[in-house]
Amino acid sequence: MSRLKIEKGASKVRRAPLKVTIDGTVSDDLELMFQWSENDASYLVNLLLGFAIGQSEEFQRHKADRLPAP
Repeated sequence: MSRLKIEKGASKVRRAPLKVTIDGTVSDDLELMFQWSENDASYLVNLLLGFAIGQSEEFQRHKADRLPAP
């Protein structure tokens, strides 16, 4: 299993708007993580989503099936 590494103060990423509602307890944990890591919300949400997507083997197979063959 992969591990998620959060670098403190590493908030430089390309941004795209994402319209979502985050449940209360998850939102509370995210707020605490923002403070702890000294990173902004966009950076951490992007990092967490990227990690979760990378861990989904079923989705990764689906993604590979949709890509054109080289």
